[in-house]
Amino acid sequence: MQLFFMQWDVFMYRNQRFAKVSTCTINEELGQVRYIFSDKTGTLTCNKMVLKGIRVYDRSYGLRLLEEPAQEPQTKKGDFEFEDQELEEILSSSTDTPAKEKYVVKINGSNTYELKTEREKAVEFLKLLACCHEVTSSRNPDGRLVYGGQSPDEVCLVESAQCIGLTFLDNRNDFLALEPSFAKESLSLQLMALFPFTSHRARMSVIMKEADGTVKLYCKGSDERVMKLLRQTPEEQNSDPIMAETKKYLLAASGRGLRTLCMAMKVFDSEEFAKWKHEMDEVKLVVPANKEEEEDKQKKMNDLIEIAEKDLTYLGCTIVEDKLQENVENTIHNLEKAGIQVWMITGDKMETAESIGYSCKMFTKDDMKVFVIDDKYFDKQLNVVRESEIMKDLKEELEVKSSLKKGMLITGTLVEHLVNSPVTRELFITFAKKCSGVVCCRTTATQKATVVKAMKDACPNEITLSIGDGGNDVPMINEAHVGIGIYGKEGMQAAQAADYAIGEFQCLWNLLMIHGRLSYLRISELILYFFYKNVVFTLPQLYYGFFCAFSGQTFYDDWYITTYNLFFTSIPLLFKGLFEHDLHHIQDRKLPLNNIYPFLYLCGQRNQVFNVRGIVTWFGYGIVHSLVAFFLPYFFLRYGVVSNKGDNVDMWFMSITSFTSVIVIVTLKMFTFERLFNWISGFGFVVISFGLYIAVQWISHASTFFVSYNTVGTVYKSPLYYACVVLCALLTFTIDHFIQIWEFHIVQNTSNFCRLWSVTYDPGDYEGNSYKMQMLKIIDLKHRDQPLPALSTPQGSMQLSR
Repeated sequence: MQLFFMQWDVFMYRNQRFAKVSTCTINEELGQVRYIFSDKTGTLTCNKMVLKGIRVYDRSYGLRLLEEPAQEPQTKKGDFEFEDQELEEILSSSTDTPAKEKYVVKINGSNTYELKTEREKAVEFLKLLACCHEVTSSRNPDGRLVYGGQSPDEVCLVESAQCIGLTFLDNRNDFLALEPSFAKESLSLQLMALFPFTSHRARMSVIMKEADGTVKLYCKGSDERVMKLLRQTPEEQNSDPIMAETKKYLLAASGRGLRTLCMAMKVFDSEEFAKWKHEMDEVKLVVPANKEEEEDKQKKMNDLIEIAEKDLTYLGCTIVEDKLQENVENTIHNLEKAGIQVWMITGDKMETAESIGYSCKMFTKDDMKVFVIDDKYFDKQLNVVRESEIMKDLKEELEVKSSLKKGMLITGTLVEHLVNSPVTRELFITFAKKCSGVVCCRTTATQKATVVKAMKDACPNEITLSIGDGGNDVPMINEAHVGIGIYGKEGMQAAQAADYAIGEFQCLWNLLMIHGRLSYLRISELILYFFYKNVVFTLPQLYYGFFCAFSGQTFYDDWYITTYNLFFTSIPLLFKGLFEHDLHHIQDRKLPLNNIYPFLYLCGQRNQVFNVRGIVTWFGYGIVHSLVAFFLPYFFLRYGVVSNKGDNVDMWFMSITSFTSVIVIVTLKMFTFERLFNWISGFGFVVISFGLYIAVQWISHASTFFVSYNTVGTVYKSPLYYACVVLCALLTFTIDHFIQIWEFHIVQNTSNFCRLWSVTYDPGDYEGNSYKMQMLKIIDLKHRDQPLPALSTPQGSMQLSR
């Protein structure tokens, strides 16, 4: 039923989907999460791409970040209808404007391929956007072109090329039809080869053959990977003013949290391409006989792809905006208040990741110091990580006593090295656990899973949760204790592989703070109560053994023993396990629940209910209550006359009296510790539990199948029976009631404090509510063993101590 409660929650209905639950065996772990590992794109952001600017070789269009102040792009109606007046004039102009900087591509040998005008450069850039993709096209009923693909980035760039002036029509038999708005004749390019994007390659390439026979390779990908494939060396790139400006442009875009892609191309010599294609065809024709031959074939193909992609010439770059989802900042802030550490693990470059970290409030500028572990700790000449420097700096950061919170920003390569190195692993994880937020950038799918596994192994008693929306997040989702998938735009792989699927990141608040916490409370108390009620029921039979010389005579009727767990006590327990609440997230909406629930989450994280102390406590309740249920009827009825006919008490009279006392005691116990008592609980307690018991009693009175046959009538006529049951109930209920008062008012926890607050809550009493909110925070800090702050009261401020 907990599964259905989650799936029916209207507060988790997002993107026209309810939450989906694939397993119900780990619901309680949702209430015990300590670490969350989140993807960025499509998880924290909308994965709805909007083109903000492009740079064609040496000229910027749209968002011009290198100008002061930066000029925002003009946009038409619609997210992807990018518009730049200057670019439109260049494309539509009948006279070609000579380029300020000619674009020259060196071909094998001494030949070159030159673009001498701004129009030629812009058209070549648009060709790359319209050809280098795996997007499919179709037409809707009104004849309008609709693009679809696994990657929203690709769809965005193809749609943007269409809006700028070059429309991708379709791909038929590897011939791409393109329709330019700035020319009369359509274009047809033959697709000779396609090298798809992977998280390891971080780029995609296509080889196209134009109508005049020219063979070109178009490549797009992360600027880090693409720039390594350029003909220019890193030193030549740094000295080239165009490349220097491009890097500055990309850095400025990343600082704004924008996504960047770098574009490059290559022109093949006819003989060079023919030779390469012949070698690739030969490799493809090989049929591997075993796994080794298959791996060898794949390696040869990868080598040939690398040969084709080397010595590229930079063509341009794009910047795309992917906005944060609704309410992400508040969700992460509340998770942090609940004692949950959030890690953002993304493939974006460091500047983009850092900007998003500040945007979603994982990092804050006023009260946090962010420790950056980047390439300065990597010796490029020796190709090694400077572990000693990292350890020195980490130790210094740990030793610094400051009121500022800690944050960490680290690259995927370095985090993988640090968690796998026996020298740095322990110190790095110690520092990471001290941080309020951690951001890992430039990570692959494998590195994401490595980070999760490292934290899971280092903290074996704490629950980890991974959340993502794409196929590259599946290893990370599978590695964590709890996997959450988001219904995203990159397919259903993450949602299908996960334990739970939700529409947006903000649904995580309801899933953890409400359903997870209540599942932990319900399941923990269900197990403890089940254990308790069987102790109360079983021990009187042990006590009876001392009076019957352990002859094997049972104290209770066999049918009573059978139906005790089957009917009498199971149905009230079922209602408690289904409907138990301390604060009802719908009925108690008058309370500031967004601020309160994070403080209530502590009980699951610290396992405050189902632990050794809880088991011993409930076992103690069971022993005391079993003594009352057996010995009080024994001494009360020992010499009593039970009717006006002079009938004395026999074994079955005492057995029924003791059994009735057990039923009343364990039911009252549940009633006493019930947090939310309503008509459903009352119906379960009174009508079902006691109604079934009375029905079975009268059946036993009339049926010879029961050893207590013809006894119930005499029992019900005796006032001693009722007096004894009421006395047992009063004694145990009084003890339980005083324990409840002590827990509510003396040893107070956040849950009990909020339950009392909900009764007296007055929305207009701002001063009183502020004071109670401070008290709630202090109770939470006390249970977390953290320093207590000064308490502001209407009479002034005072410092609290334990």
